[in-house]
Amino acid sequence: GLSAMLVLVALCLAMRGLALHGHAEKITRSHPSNGSRSCVYPGTCDPPMAKFSRVIRGPRAGQQWNINGGFCGSFSLQQSALAHGAWISQDLVRKANKDSPGPHHMHGDSTLGYEVMPINVAFTAKALKLTYDEWDYTSPKPQASAYLQWVKQHLTKGNPIVFFPICKGDPHRCYPGSCPNGGQVDHVEPIFGIFSNYSLDDPKVYPDDVLLHASDQDYAPYYRKMNSLPDSLEMEGNCKNAQPGFGKNEMYPCFDETVTYGLAVTGMEMAANFTLPVSLVVDTDEEPNVRMFAPPSKIFGNVSVDLESVSPGTPCNLYRYNSTETFPSSPEIVVSFNATHNQWVYADPIAFLSNSATYYKAACDSSPR
Repeated sequence: GLSAMLVLVALCLAMRGLALHGHAEKITRSHPSNGSRSCVYPGTCDPPMAKFSRVIRGPRAGQQWNINGGFCGSFSLQQSALAHGAWISQDLVRKANKDSPGPHHMHGDSTLGYEVMPINVAFTAKALKLTYDEWDYTSPKPQASAYLQWVKQHLTKGNPIVFFPICKGDPHRCYPGSCPNGGQVDHVEPIFGIFSNYSLDDPKVYPDDVLLHASDQDYAPYYRKMNSLPDSLEMEGNCKNAQPGFGKNEMYPCFDETVTYGLAVTGMEMAANFTLPVSLVVDTDEEPNVRMFAPPSKIFGNVSVDLESVSPGTPCNLYRYNSTETFPSSPEIVVSFNATHNQWVYADPIAFLSNSATYYKAACDSSPR
């Protein structure tokens, strides 16, 4: 009847107003290349003094695309994949979930893909041939303490986290069906470092443990005490002093202490003999937005292969794949090298385009030492 139609119209109008920090304009911030950077209060952009730390190679702070609801989830998966040897355009990250089962109340469509949300983040990672561990959002409430232990466990292993925070002044209102079990999110960010005064083999989260995350909206790294991240939806606890508004609240977010979400990127789907850890550092922290008709840029990658498990002098190969489709069976480029003591670093002289998906993996002839 008429009342049902009015409810449907109201729901559609409400959903059109939702977005994960997607704005048509890009905010302006100091860029590292000019020798300075800004740090948004109350965020901290200097690393803490800590006895033990692990900053994961590959991910870095940078600028997401601010269109079509915001590409924060795509940017966060992109940065996390670098830790395991892959560059994947924000465009292709979103396209990877175009066949996801839904519900599809977020921005996007079945051709260009959808915003990365808790409901589809695992589907997206799997379609990109990434391996992952998704936080169990059905675990007992409140989830904050167990979630932080899960985050620390993965960071100490070198696995970045795709993190779904809430932000001061934002509505904390998920697209219908996008946040299972009733949690709320406003944004998506990558977490890629851990600092502690206790051995990283100790799984306990200590009051002075600090993690490293990016805001997706500026080029500064943000260091945050782990126990300052949980808050209620009122955000009058740990996030009481956070600044509200786009371009401010992403730098000091919290997460829903009752039900929250996350996905650790643990590696890539590949054959059993490809066991060597590989990471990729690229020479840019901003990707031209090809969806706004910007031409793609050339990117050069610096590849690092961890050889701690391989005897020096062992013949090895680095394999490069120029698409998700060809990975891991049909490499386009193979580079041979002999194992060094702990690490082999390769500055690839052949650029790839920013709108591509490019994967690197390595294997050695002999069994591990």
